Amino acid sequence: MSNRFLKNRFRSIIDKYLKGTSSAEQQNLVDYFYDSIPDEDISEVKLSAIERDMKGSIDRSIKKEDRLKRRTMYLKVASAAVVLIVSSFYIYNNLNQKSNVVPLEDMQSSTTEINTAPETPVFVLEDGQSYTLLDSAFERLSSKLIDGERVFILPDDLPITDDSRQKLSQIKNPTDKVFAFRLQDGTTAWLNPNSTLDILPETDGKRLVRIEGTVLFDVQKIKEEQGYKPFVVKTALQTIEVLGTKFIVNSVNTLEDVLLLEGKVRLTHNKYKTAVVLKPNQKASLKEAEANILVTKSTDNYKIEAWHKGLFHFENEKMADVMAEISQWYGQTVTVDPAIKDIPITGMISRYKRIEEVLELIELTNNVKYHREEGKIYVE
Repeated sequence: MSNRFLKNRFRSIIDKYLKGTSSAEQQNLVDYFYDSIPDEDISEVKLSAIERDMKGSIDRSIKKEDRLKRRTMYLKVASAAVVLIVSSFYIYNNLNQKSNVVPLEDMQSSTTEINTAPETPVFVLEDGQSYTLLDSAFERLSSKLIDGERVFILPDDLPITDDSRQKLSQIKNPTDKVFAFRLQDGTTAWLNPNSTLDILPETDGKRLVRIEGTVLFDVQKIKEEQGYKPFVVKTALQTIEVLGTKFIVNSVNTLEDVLLLEGKVRLTHNKYKTAVVLKPNQKASLKEAEANILVTKSTDNYKIEAWHKGLFHFENEKMADVMAEISQWYGQTVTVDPAIKDIPITGMISRYKRIEEVLELIELTNNVKYHREEGKIYVE
């Protein structure tokens, strides 16, 4: 099911809603998306922008004499239509031109009764002590806006006391957001929620890091007399060596994926020592119990753009794969009934909604249900 089909389907539902011919289920769907829009004061300029963007594609047949009477409902439907396609977070992100990253000054007061996840990454220094962005050693950590994203610039060492400086050894991201960091060598790393990056001492002239979870790297090239300085990423299953490139590593349990966006990387299975070289737009998949490294043409590049914008993007993906991605992001166990594991899912949803909201949305657009039992989530 393509994006075009999905959009046409949504527009058909909204057209029926406006004409008063929608079913109860379709009306509930529009109402649900409208109610999911953040409860904030929306200026007339924003409302006009939403209305203007949607007028060209939704219900062109509205009569002029009806527009004043139906303006409130029209704006409701226009807003809901945008949410149906790309989620309410993305509407307001586009209108306000805001970054996905929570501003530092908001971190102390951004928790709610529902969302109790930490709002700042955790930094572990070489002496084992842990700090956050709210601690004095890190509260003045410099950052830059790069392509609309806030990137924290990590120094070589940090002043812990007046006469003591410590090197950074680990970054943990226990939050429900993506955080970007510029490492000391100029490499940029984006850490997914529930991901960890260890900064290891250089060995044999190689830059070394170790990761758990999902991390996107944009590696800085460093030229030396002998050539370019290698950058090595270690995971539980593999060792990845690069010179200067852009790639994403997904390291979870006994299965790992590497998606190469630019440059060239060499992967070596830690257990079997099998190796492959990836070219741009190729994806390597490794399993703990298999020596073979599967290399395929990547069709997931659209996910990188969606990830940067704070969205899940599913394009005709199996229910089991969708739930695996959701499970990893939220750090919660999700079990899928084998009878529905191959149901195709297409759509975009904000990554910053609660997991219950994401699952409820999937319930509304697919004939499935979810429930919690003993701390686990079951989809059937």
